[in-house]
Order: sequence, then C-alpha cells, then structure tokens
Amino acid sequence: MKIPYSFAALGIILTRCVSAVTVAEVRGNRYLSPFRGKSFTNLTGVITFIGYYTSIRSLEPDDDESTAESIGISGYDLVGDHAVGDVVTLDGSVWDDRPWNVFLPTTSIIFPHNVRLVSRGHPVRPVILGRATSGIIGNKNLRPPTEQYNKLDQGNVFGVPNNVASVSRFNLQLEPRKYGMDFFQSLCAELVTIRNPTALGRRAKDGALNSGPHLWVYGNWPVTGNNSRGGLTVTDGDANPETLILFEPVDGTENPNTTRLGDSLTDITGVIEYISSFGLYYLRPSTAPKVISSRSPSLPPPSAIRSDGRCSALSVAEYNLEDWAPNNSRIPIFVDHIATYLANPSIIFLQGVQDSSGPTDDGTVDANLTLSQLTQALEEKTGIPYNFIDINPPDNNDGVERGHNIRNAYIFNPSKVRLHNPNPGNSSVVNSVLPGPSLRFNPGRIDAPPVFEYCRKPLVAHWEMVHDEGATFFTVNVQFKHKDALSTLQSDPRPPGNPWINDRIAQANVTGSFIAQILAQDQNAAIIAAGDFAEYAFVEPLRQFVQITGLQSMDVLGGIPEVERYTSTSGSFAYGSQDQLTHMFVSPSIARSVGRDDFEHVHVNTWVGAEDAAGVYDPSLARLNVCKH
Repeated sequence: MKIPYSFAALGIILTRCVSAVTVAEVRGNRYLSPFRGKSFTNLTGVITFIGYYTSIRSLEPDDDESTAESIGISGYDLVGDHAVGDVVTLDGSVWDDRPWNVFLPTTSIIFPHNVRLVSRGHPVRPVILGRATSGIIGNKNLRPPTEQYNKLDQGNVFGVPNNVASVSRFNLQLEPRKYGMDFFQSLCAELVTIRNPTALGRRAKDGALNSGPHLWVYGNWPVTGNNSRGGLTVTDGDANPETLILFEPVDGTENPNTTRLGDSLTDITGVIEYISSFGLYYLRPSTAPKVISSRSPSLPPPSAIRSDGRCSALSVAEYNLEDWAPNNSRIPIFVDHIATYLANPSIIFLQGVQDSSGPTDDGTVDANLTLSQLTQALEEKTGIPYNFIDINPPDNNDGVERGHNIRNAYIFNPSKVRLHNPNPGNSSVVNSVLPGPSLRFNPGRIDAPPVFEYCRKPLVAHWEMVHDEGATFFTVNVQFKHKDALSTLQSDPRPPGNPWINDRIAQANVTGSFIAQILAQDQNAAIIAAGDFAEYAFVEPLRQFVQITGLQSMDVLGGIPEVERYTSTSGSFAYGSQDQLTHMFVSPSIARSVGRDDFEHVHVNTWVGAEDAAGVYDPSLARLNVCKH
C-alpha cells in the first residue's frame, strides 16, 4: 500500500518512532558496523541510486565526518516498485561482506522487510567531491587526503616489515581528513559527482582488474605528485590516495577505451563503493564519461641525447619489453621508438624477452628469432646492423610462465661498442669477478641459488669502445622478481602485504655484492646497472642496493624532478598513479661527468593510448662518459 506522506509529515513520524535508527548509527564511525550481525527496525532514508544494489541516504545527517550518511542494500533485495527519490522506512539486518580475508569487509543491509513507502519525488542531489558540503549529508569536508592511506601504515604505505597489522582487527575510528581509505570509507554508498575529472592514462587491465574496463581518475580537488602531463607520480611518502577508479557504468555504456594520460573528461556521477572481491574503493558511474580533450603533443619530442661513438658520450638505453615474443605486431612501434625517439643508442638493455617459440611450451630455449626480428627491423629502419647477446636459460627455469623462458638481453651497435675479450657463459655456470677486474664469463649470468630461483638472472658484460683504445666498461642488466601484490593499497593488511619484497632484497644484495667486487679492485671502474628492479627507488631493496654498491641514480644525477620520475602507469601497485620500477645507476667514475641534460625518461608509452603503445614501460636514455680515468 502506497501512503502519500509529505516531507513535513515525515518529520512527525520520525519523532514518534522511538525505535528508529539512523544510517549513521548503523554504519558507525569505524570500518566495522556496530550493528554487524544484528537486526534493526525503522530505518528511514531516501533512495539515491539503483544499480547492482540500492543506495539509501539518511534524512537526518549529522556533522560527524567519520560517519557515513548512506548505506547499500545488497543485490536486488529491496522488494517493491521503488525509484530514486522514494523515501522509505524499513527493517533489516546488517552484514559485513568479506569474500576474501585480505580485503576489507563492506557493510550493507540484507533481508530488508516491512518496507513502507513514505513519499515520492524527494529531491536527490549528489554531493560534490572536493568541496565542503552542508545540508545534504551534513557539514563535511569532501576533499580527499593526498598522501596517507591508513593510520596503521605509520606513515609509510610501502614500509618494511609489512602485513603486521590489520584494519579489521584494530577497527580504528575513521579520520577522513588524514587518511585516504578513511575518507572513501566514510562515503561508501554515497551518491557523488566528480567535477572536471582527469584520466590517469589507459584503462586498467592488470591484476584483479582484468575483468572489466576500469579507468583511474582524479577530480577537481587538491592533489599532490602532479607531473607535467597531468598525471600523479608516486614519490617517497606519497602514494596518491586521492585517486579513484571507475567501475562499469550502470546504464550499460562503457568507459572510454581511448583515454590517454591527462585527458579531460566530462563530469561523472555515481556511487562510491568498496568491492571486497577486488579490494578497491570504486565509483560506479550512472553513465560513462566522455573524453573532452587530450594533451598536446600526443608524443614527446625526440630525445636530444646523441652519441658520437666516443667514450665521452656513450648513449645507453633501458627498455622493458614485458614478455616480448616473436612476430609481435608492435615491432614497428618499438623500432620507431629506438630510431626516432631514442636516436639509435649504442647499447640497449632489454628485459622481458621470450624464447623463439614465445609462450608455447615446446622445449625451445633460444631467443634468436625474437631478437633477430628486432635487430633486422632496426637495420631496415636505420641502416645500423645492430647485434644482440643473451644467454639461454634452462627450459622453464627463468620467468613465471611455463614455456616463455624470459631473459635479459643487449642490443648493441657493433660499430661503436663490442665485448671486451668475449668468453660467453651459459646457464650451467655462475659468473664471478676475476683480477683486473674482469669477468670469468663475458657475458655471463649472476646467480646465487635459490635467490634467483624461477627468476630472470642479471646479465653482466664487459665492453670496450671501438674507437677509444683502453676505454672499457661493465654493464649489469637486471629484472628482479616481479612486483606482485598480496593485497592492494586499500586492503586489510597494513602496511599492505608485499610477499616478494624479501626476495628482491636478496636479489639486490647478490647483484650489489657482485658490483662491489668490481669496484673493490678498481674504484674507477665504469659500471652501468639498469633494468627492471621491480621496486621504487625509496623502498628497501633499492636502498640496500645503492648502499652496497655505491652506485648513484641517474634520476638524481640528471636532475629529474621527483614528480617526473615515472616510466609506467600501474593500476595494481600505484593506483593509477605514474610510477617507476625501471632504473639506471652508474658508478662514481661515470657519475662525476653526468650533466643535467644527460638523462631522460622518454614517455612514448605512458602518454599514449593502448593502440599506440609498444608496451607498459617507457624507455630511459642516458649519455655517459666511460673514458678511462
């Protein structure tokens, strides 16, 4: 039975219903509801959103920023013919849904019953994220915090040791002005609008997010870590909790699949929720946004770094190809990056090179086809007869996936550099530093079982300049154990679990000790270590690597501002922010000559849409003086 109450009459009803509870009382001011597992009667609210679940908002908001004013009704459990703007009173039970213990529980109403329609046509307005609000959900500041995720992180979301506390166990009172997770938790099930949103690159298609077209954004509110392209960069102490990811829109439209870093989008209205199967706070839009404008130019200018073929200006690039197999359709894009944007470096450190049969598990271990296709395409484009070196791993021993046999490799210009006293090793022998210093095997692999078990081994080589007699240098090409997440940055364990960090610390120590042995024999040895270290520069593995080796970061030497130190956009690890897992380090003898214009990250992949990218990672390029000192 539908009873036509006016909103004024509703106030009388609420006054008379002494057993009534409010949304804020049910939700509480912590992560776990004080009503979890309990039933309630006479909760009144206005329906603000109907989608996978129905969201209702309190008509008696308080001014406590730590309490939510909206709550979801799970699934399609709200019986009856209801619409947005209906004011209803209902009874029900509270459930903290948690399909995975590693993620946060989500509070919702289940088994709603005795649902009474109070009135229809009540005005429903979204609250505007980034602004102070009054009236709709009380007097609250809706500017997301910009640096810290959770109080239990003790100031460092990437801290070691990690996974030493949990949100659900401590269940602290929310502090929405200080911590990003608390902020979005206090707004779960709330109808909001993001004004003037900015896209943080391509749609996220990694990790748990492979199931749908999700897009990271931030809105018209204060942010930190701003880079010059309109993105947000992860820096020491700031992992950008102010970003939000868009889920599939309710109306069946699809989030745009052509977004680029820094794109301006139309305003987005939807409901904030925590999806406990993914471990993320989402915005579920009513309809998909559209791209209004993109940044120009679409690609960076070609690098001005050049090599003259002499030891005083050696050009070196680092490029993670990320599981590159033969017959890759993006070979022309890669070749254009090398020839046009990197100006044909003398040496290119490659990571992520698959064997000649790609992912097929057929016993093939050599990567001759994979690498020769690259060098042949480069020669056709540039006229330079690039060569390559690598070492075949044992079958199914290196890399994560069976059959891939991923390894590191070098592509080099033989008219400028060559191996010094070549003596190639193989996968059955471990390299070492000999007097000189020199290498037992050149090139050879650095290994120390079980530290690199089922991981790509660092490839070390000793080179000489073709036109500068006596000018030699060492290179160490790394790809440490992949940065996988036991939990997301918005999950229950705090600081978030990072199960492979101890492996990367061990790999950093083994690799660093090898480099230290070279420098112990010759403190003026020219050494370049580069590749995918699978970690941020300010986290423990790289802190220890730098401490052991004494090598110096090219980002620091080249004067790259912190917010411009990015080579990827990571959906899982950095929450849509731009981040840097690939790095280049040099020994003191090289560092003394590095100038402000001698290093850059060439953003040929992070700036573009999916169709124009060769991969996830940007290459980096350096000009180095490796002359004998």
